[in-house]
Amino acid sequence: MDEKVEVAVSVSSDNKKLKDEGIQVADTLANSHENTLSKQKLLVVFSAMSVSLFLSFVDQTAITVALPYIAEELDAENTISWAGTASLISTTMFMVLFGRFSDIFSRKYVLIGCLLVLAVFDLACGFAQTPYQLFIFRGFCGIGNGGVTSLTMVIVSDIVTLKERGKYQGILGSFVGLGNALGPILASAFISHLSWRKFYYMMFPIGILAAAIIFWLVPFTRPQMTLKEKLAKIDYLGFFFSSVAIIFILIPVSGGGTYYSWSSPLVISFLVIGGVSGMMFFFVEKKIAFLPMIPLNLFSTRMSLTCLLLQNFFFGMCYFGHVYYYPYFFQIVRRYSAIKASVHLLALVLPQSTTSVICGQVISRTGHYIYVVWYGYIAWTLGVCLLCLWGPDANQAKIIIPLILNGSGVGAIFQPTLVAAQAQSFKRDRATVISARNVLRSFGGAVGLAVASTIIANSFSKHLSLGGDLFTSSEIIGLKSQVYSSLSLDSYSKDQSEFLIEAYMSSLKNVFYFWMGSISLCLVSNVVVRDRGLEPLDEQSAEHKTL
Repeated sequence: MDEKVEVAVSVSSDNKKLKDEGIQVADTLANSHENTLSKQKLLVVFSAMSVSLFLSFVDQTAITVALPYIAEELDAENTISWAGTASLISTTMFMVLFGRFSDIFSRKYVLIGCLLVLAVFDLACGFAQTPYQLFIFRGFCGIGNGGVTSLTMVIVSDIVTLKERGKYQGILGSFVGLGNALGPILASAFISHLSWRKFYYMMFPIGILAAAIIFWLVPFTRPQMTLKEKLAKIDYLGFFFSSVAIIFILIPVSGGGTYYSWSSPLVISFLVIGGVSGMMFFFVEKKIAFLPMIPLNLFSTRMSLTCLLLQNFFFGMCYFGHVYYYPYFFQIVRRYSAIKASVHLLALVLPQSTTSVICGQVISRTGHYIYVVWYGYIAWTLGVCLLCLWGPDANQAKIIIPLILNGSGVGAIFQPTLVAAQAQSFKRDRATVISARNVLRSFGGAVGLAVASTIIANSFSKHLSLGGDLFTSSEIIGLKSQVYSSLSLDSYSKDQSEFLIEAYMSSLKNVFYFWMGSISLCLVSNVVVRDRGLEPLDEQSAEHKTL
């Protein structure tokens, strides 16, 4: 008995020693990248980060208005939603890696690599000849976008103190909004006058130029380790199990109920494999990984931090849903052209950019973030609820006001919650906090898009089944495959056209109800968040560290 106790104590001691060594290495890695710059150098580097983030969001949002045209050209009316889902799956899968990867290697060269991946596969999208080629290429674009989104925010966190970070992250958030604004407008201009393919041809040289700008302007930081030491510190097991879990969970969630039955052996086996892999990932991160990609202590250090991180999953469901389904409303239900739909989206993205800058200033000047976050969730929740006023004949006020509220809510949440999360964690975790936060947001976005796609397809199919007196059975079967197409109504009677528009709108409203529940959870959960100022845990008093 005594020998067993001694062995248990020895193992516990060894585990604690290993954990302490891991924390020391994490501190060393994080400190090697800390590089507070002079005002002049800061503005130069910050400008390069802003350009990179802007380019990433132009790419992410441009496809939203192009989907009906791409679907028609590639004969993918029934599967085109996978273009968005594939991108988000790969983004989520690799975002798990980027935070710790950038700690171990150079932030600068990981960012350059991601920009090059984005540029090359944007070009490949322009050459895609089949839907499956497009989905694969968009998946690789998702890897590049995930890296750019994470690394720009990590580098800004390296070069700016936490007290000033609200201001700069707020400005960075405004470039997210500007990218969201310009992406659809650029894509619709290419669609109207050239081709959606030409848009992706254009993105290639711009991506190469952005990588060159980063190479010349951003300082090079790295830990003083040999390549062998760096490779030994990568959490290979964690990345493997997280990747399997994400892929095997999101694929059936994306296709269940539409492409295959929820009770099919394929769906069940995928979900089981994904669930087991997810549990293995948590075990590896907790017990095995020397430098876990997502330290699980982020979710146990403070209730406020846990809540701030988990909120990202639910607002990711809404945020990415807005990006893809607002254009759907304008183009499919309101019958707007791509350019007119893009102009209407300015009512969403311009308030987002403006609010992001204002809220960043408020956080830096007051030293607190809680009021900004409360405002964001209240405005966003109200805006989503008002989407129920939308319809084929809704006046412009009923359309624009919800967009403005949603945009201002996103602007007050997107970057301010990042500053809040970093204020609730240790300095050494600043990169992994960003990684965890972005992973949860992207994972929520992927799940949200998958659920929304299933809701749209099933609701549309159910509504069509009620149109037996207006359409033949063969016509109904054909229409079910047109759920994501900008269907020409010229060949239909007035009653048939009105029925189809109502089918699209009623399907979309079911998605709005789903968003209401998601964003309301974020609003209610914000009650437990405690604002203790803009200091990382390392610099807070013992009393504040426990709250």
